[in-house]
Amino acid sequence: MLTTKKIARSLLLTAFVAAPLMADELNIQPAARTGLAVTVYNGDLALVRDSRQVDLPSGDTDLAFADVSTRLQPNTALLQSSSGSFLVREQVFDFDVVSQSSLLQASVGQEVGVVRFNPDSGKDVETRATVLSVANGVVLEIDGRITTEIPGRLVFDALPPGVRAQPTLVASVTTEAAGGVDADLSYLSNGLTWRADYVAELSDDGISIDLSAWATISNTTGTDFPNATLKLVAGDINRAAPQPQMMRAMEMASRGPKMAADVMQESLAAFHLYAIEKPVTLADRQTKQLALLSANNVIVRTDLVSRGDVFATRGPMMGQQRTTQATRSLVFENTVDEGLGTPLPAGTVRVYGQDSTGALQLLGEDGVGHTPTGQEVQFTLGRDFDVTVVREQLEFLRASDRITISSSRMTVSNAKDLPVTVRLVEGLQGDWEIVEESAPHSKVLGQAEWTVEVPAGGDVQVEYRVRVRF
Repeated sequence: MLTTKKIARSLLLTAFVAAPLMADELNIQPAARTGLAVTVYNGDLALVRDSRQVDLPSGDTDLAFADVSTRLQPNTALLQSSSGSFLVREQVFDFDVVSQSSLLQASVGQEVGVVRFNPDSGKDVETRATVLSVANGVVLEIDGRITTEIPGRLVFDALPPGVRAQPTLVASVTTEAAGGVDADLSYLSNGLTWRADYVAELSDDGISIDLSAWATISNTTGTDFPNATLKLVAGDINRAAPQPQMMRAMEMASRGPKMAADVMQESLAAFHLYAIEKPVTLADRQTKQLALLSANNVIVRTDLVSRGDVFATRGPMMGQQRTTQATRSLVFENTVDEGLGTPLPAGTVRVYGQDSTGALQLLGEDGVGHTPTGQEVQFTLGRDFDVTVVREQLEFLRASDRITISSSRMTVSNAKDLPVTVRLVEGLQGDWEIVEESAPHSKVLGQAEWTVEVPAGGDVQVEYRVRVRF
């Protein structure tokens, strides 16, 4: 008959025999890195390619890639060898980086040390304790008694299984022959993003700008990327696009005009790629700016525009005046003839001009979208203090339930010492027809538009009658 001790011994032996043999874990630290490339996209996404040298034994091994991004997307990780030296069977991403909380959670049921200072001896005294729970606060068993407070500082004998000092990707691999191989890890990660920041200095005569662009890159991945080959992609990428094709395409580069000395620009499918020739270190929790492009004497023109509303054609508003200032913008053609001719990534532009003392002052800032070569670029500076437009309704007639006839007057005043050109845009809705006007209009994108020259210190009036069918 089996005794209790024999049964327990038999169960322990059975469990030992049935347990699978664990593969040895081989840590590959960043010091073994042979190459690091980072491609950053607009919109919080980056492609990381990390190559490290490792001496693999034959058989099964767990390769632990330490210090990868904490925001790695596990389903995008691809570990391979350029020589096909090993076969990957399984991948696990351990992002539970060591902290007080992770140490305690992983130590439930295990012993830890509790160190307290003994004032009598003047020395620290360590007591062993068992962590019973951390669900709703720490619960410890010390000398057979339960305590819900930590009577000192906790000391752990070692890192518990599953808790790592760095975010780590662990891959179970199999190889037939031992030897040194290159392990290449590629993955997508959040936490890296970039944008373009432009600085435009307006000339004294207001007809040209000196334009420079900086790539502003932010890293919140939880890890550093030292001496990385950096590429920046401008454009709105479809996140469902096949990534392997993209990885191969990133290897192309060609020099473009007007770029900074160490930046190469090329067209990549529906996007534009900017390759930084010198290695760049992207430290965690850091924002870095890199010179992207510059151009001098880009020809610009000033656009003054005043846009009206549609309410004057919908109901009577006699006796009411609506006063606004014209909006001032700088406009130029993104062409070589005008002084640029380079694809512009989306970003923010800040325009500066010199005052009478020669000091630079901010004239305004605006957002700019992705702009290919050959298209018009417009920077809105703000409302012009000296150019005022007063709109007033002169008459209103409802000809039927669906037809109105109204007339309006627009008075443009210029308090400047120089004449200005102002565009007056009326956002008319429905099927409209201007039946009478004091100056000819143009129909632009479904709106009525007048261009008027206003003398220095003077004003100009435009009147029109419009018939609208809704």
